[in-house]
Amino acid sequence: MNAAVVPLMSNPSCAAKYYPCTGVRLYARPMVLLHGWGMDSQIWQSLPQRLSQSADIMTLDLPGFGSSPPLSDYSENALHQWLAEQLPARCYLIGLSLGGMLASGFAARYPQRVEGLITLSSNLCFAANDAYVSAMHPQQFAKFIEAWCDDHNSCLKRFVGLQAQGDSQQRQLMRALRSLQVEIDRDSGEHLLRLLGEMDNSIALSQLQCPTLALFGRHDALVPAASAANIAALNSLIDCHIIEGAGHLPQLSQPEKVSELISEFLARHHYALDKAKIADSFGRAAALYDRAAQLQHQVGEQAIAKLFTTPTPISATTLTSPAQLTKVIDLGCGTGYHCSQLQARFPNATITGIDLSPAMLAYAAEHNPQGQWLCGDAEDLPLQNQSQELIFSNFALQWCENLPRLSAELYRVLKPGGRISIVIPGPQTLTELRSAWQQVDDRVHVNRFYALSDWQAALQQAGFCDLELVSEQRVQQHRSVRELLMELKQVGAHNNNAGKQSTLTGKQQLKALYAAYEQFRVAPHSLPASWEIISIRAIK
Repeated sequence: MNAAVVPLMSNPSCAAKYYPCTGVRLYARPMVLLHGWGMDSQIWQSLPQRLSQSADIMTLDLPGFGSSPPLSDYSENALHQWLAEQLPARCYLIGLSLGGMLASGFAARYPQRVEGLITLSSNLCFAANDAYVSAMHPQQFAKFIEAWCDDHNSCLKRFVGLQAQGDSQQRQLMRALRSLQVEIDRDSGEHLLRLLGEMDNSIALSQLQCPTLALFGRHDALVPAASAANIAALNSLIDCHIIEGAGHLPQLSQPEKVSELISEFLARHHYALDKAKIADSFGRAAALYDRAAQLQHQVGEQAIAKLFTTPTPISATTLTSPAQLTKVIDLGCGTGYHCSQLQARFPNATITGIDLSPAMLAYAAEHNPQGQWLCGDAEDLPLQNQSQELIFSNFALQWCENLPRLSAELYRVLKPGGRISIVIPGPQTLTELRSAWQQVDDRVHVNRFYALSDWQAALQQAGFCDLELVSEQRVQQHRSVRELLMELKQVGAHNNNAGKQSTLTGKQQLKALYAAYEQFRVAPHSLPASWEIISIRAIK
């Protein structure tokens, strides 16, 4: 995608590149990327595009680098003030090396401005001292400053080598870095280089109030990976991760890994499911669930009808006949609606309904006294290894946070040749409602759903084969937003986020929501609600 150059806030003299969100906007706050010394925003390469899948992204050139004009004062306080003038009112900050040190100081000084912080290859002190030895030797750093003053072009060439040194893709990185045309004001470069050698971020990091992720390259020649332990010890809000095989620029040599770590970190701190809240929500919805869950029942019935059809190759050990099955579970069975259908489909099997909600299971047992019911969490199944032949789950596993753990559990309890048949909503679900809420406030009001690619990766990692994954779009029409919200509540599927942003919704917020949703109206008494239905079949 092409980046648009737009002024940030009210300062048109300092332009930033803007990458509007291209996917589902999971984060209302923009993410701003700050590069390190010796390079401008080109150093990010594909990372802004990757992150723009879920948020608006901005890349900002430091003063005297790229498109930003120099400053007269390059003190740390002056640069924090400069950032305060350039950045949005509140944002996520992602900083590389020097950019990470500046972002950390800014986040400590202006906690109300920073939603979350991510640093790459950023140290407490870039140049080592008596109190902190996991950094560049001070004599080596002094020689580097001399080299810049003597011949800044030669110094930059040397710096390219240091940034690439130790990386598993060192040669490719050096070629890529040398091909970039970087504009650096010579005086600005010297001022920021000297500042880099003077900064001590220990106090700033200890004072951080926002969730923070610090990424390091295992073989970084400029910021030793050993510094991660010192940084993690300063503040419980800081998560540190060392990327194997990487040097100083992991976003270039391992862009997929870096974007994955950032996305997981943001999701973990922005959105956290409350399992107790989920169980209680569905328990209270039990009596009304079957009447409201028309879409859920329809897609579940279609999934059952497709069981034991064979669109993909099947290994010789696979159970091939419904009559052969003796152990089947309906995972996330809810009211038990599909258990009787599974029993009719597999008459020789014992069908066990498993659900997180005791109240749901009590309702199911009351209305299906011949059934077998078990209370349990899909991510920690109360079942023996290799004890099941089919796991069916319809509109339930979206309430699991850890897909690798979930997939490993499904694999564990299945017999060799056993199957899974799963239906879950995907990230394009309720996009209209999510978009309307984002015009009201920045809280989490719509539950987050994993993409088809996330499910595929987790299931393959667990060992499943013959995967069949299908995504389809469906649109329901509602007479009003209130009707949609009531339906979601009646099926227990309203917001169950445990994060700090989960708060009660007031009348003024609902009024604003109703107004914002009007942009999607297609006809009188007809408001659309989109659903992405992901269907998965796989074999152990």
